[in-house]
Amino acid sequence: MFISLIMLFVRRLPGFFYYHRFTIVSCLFVLLTLFYFLIRWNFICTNAQAWMHVKRMCELYAAGRAIGSVCAPLCTNDAINNINCHSFRSTKEAVFSGEWHKTRLVFKTAASEVHDLHWHDNGVVKYPTEAEFLSTVRAIVRNKFNITISKDTAQRLSRLKPMYIETDVKKRQQELENIWMLIQDNEYLLSAIFSERDIFPQLLGTCGPYFAVEYLEPIQGLSSFLTFEENKEEWAIRLRTAIQIVELIEELENSFQEPFHLCDIKLEHFGVVKEGSRMKFIDLVGVFPRSAINSIIKELNACDVDDDCEFFDCRSTCDVKTHRCSNQVTNSNLQIVCEKIFLGWRMSNTVMIPGLLMTPHTPAELASILRQCANPSSEFGKSRMAPDEEIKKRLYNILIEIEQSVTNDFYMS
Repeated sequence: MFISLIMLFVRRLPGFFYYHRFTIVSCLFVLLTLFYFLIRWNFICTNAQAWMHVKRMCELYAAGRAIGSVCAPLCTNDAINNINCHSFRSTKEAVFSGEWHKTRLVFKTAASEVHDLHWHDNGVVKYPTEAEFLSTVRAIVRNKFNITISKDTAQRLSRLKPMYIETDVKKRQQELENIWMLIQDNEYLLSAIFSERDIFPQLLGTCGPYFAVEYLEPIQGLSSFLTFEENKEEWAIRLRTAIQIVELIEELENSFQEPFHLCDIKLEHFGVVKEGSRMKFIDLVGVFPRSAINSIIKELNACDVDDDCEFFDCRSTCDVKTHRCSNQVTNSNLQIVCEKIFLGWRMSNTVMIPGLLMTPHTPAELASILRQCANPSSEFGKSRMAPDEEIKKRLYNILIEIEQSVTNDFYMS
């Protein structure tokens, strides 16, 4: 009987599709559109996308337009393999990983739509002199980050192989073109300038407009951070993660000539080095020194309300009399982290989706400090004030204290 019903339904399928053809076509169109935008917005990705970029890279390399240390391993001898796409990682057009001599690395594209370095003079192609190019490199760094780099650093940035000086004129010109594209990019530039600081992802190589950095492990248990688990081991992991994030922020704000602001903070933008001993910030597109981000805020369009004075997560205030934004960022990295990561997503000052440190294990004292950290002045809506030093110290100390207690209990049980 059951089989007969199935056969009857199958025989009627053509008629069903015909009479509901408009509904079916509409549903398929919606699904395909949704799938397109999920890929477009990097919510999902496919390895076909990654291989498409590898193909483009290798075509540029074969044409002599792309040079760099990872070109041949990727395109000639297949030394780089295990190509995989990545979603939720960056605002970049391409973010994919590969493996090179058992070292995993992540490829990214440099800034697009960069005008050519060369120019034409009566039909003759001209390039800047070495001295002119060094001055240009220093000017770009100064304009982007308000940082004055030394001549030695500028020379290092002006070569793809810091210890090698290209003497072939044509090859050097192509090298200059490649470097010119790369140094326009925030992520490449920060990793290259501060390569010895081990605070941003290490730069491992380049190939034309692509550059490769070290792979950093996703934060352990990311998928479970939105759940209420009663597991003490899970709670200990959350606490250790929070401590590492606070320590990274402290380093960013006190280890440079001026503090660095992270203007696009998400949990997936943090990554852990292989040994798990420290954390780095993965997505450097919205990372700027304080004076540089203050300049960006100041140049925002005329404002009517405070919400008009925002550069991603970096916030300022609006002067309603002049309709201009304040010339400085008023919140801080820790305020954003407490608000968006530790507490979670809120609506009307009520936590709707719990964050990293909001679990049944969270002590009332910690919850209270987190609320003060996220909103020091108890503002309605988005906070625009940074927590003071006292709150920062209390938060760090209580995280250390709770983590040690939970760890001791875990090993004693």
